[in-house]
Amino acid sequence: MNFLKRLRFYGFGFGLGLLVVYATFGTRSCTTPNEMKMQELVFQHLDLSPKAKCKLKCLRKNSDLLKIELRHFEVDYELSSPRKKPCGEYFIKAKKEFDSLYNYKLVMYDCDTITRVKDISITSASITCNCQ
Repeated sequence: MNFLKRLRFYGFGFGLGLLVVYATFGTRSCTTPNEMKMQELVFQHLDLSPKAKCKLKCLRKNSDLLKIELRHFEVDYELSSPRKKPCGEYFIKAKKEFDSLYNYKLVMYDCDTITRVKDISITSASITCNCQ
């Protein structure tokens, strides 16, 4: 068996092995359940209450910027109630490495295809907001 035949035989086996691995593992990713839940909450329609809109104005942000910033947040499952009826309740806080950048926390309610935000908790004492 010369070199070209061995190379072709090896290439055929290698290609067949790649197909088996792809068929077995497919398009799996290394995302954690926490990251998957945050992606789900962000990609749903965001419904802000008037109080949450007011507090966003105090923070000088809008709903689009909030959705972008939520990449740096995570769900605090110790405080959350995901099985609460009618909508699951998720306490959202900044990840440890981004904690100093964001001075707010929020509670999101996962209602089927809508994410509702009723209130935003501002953690910085330097920001005063007179929202009712």
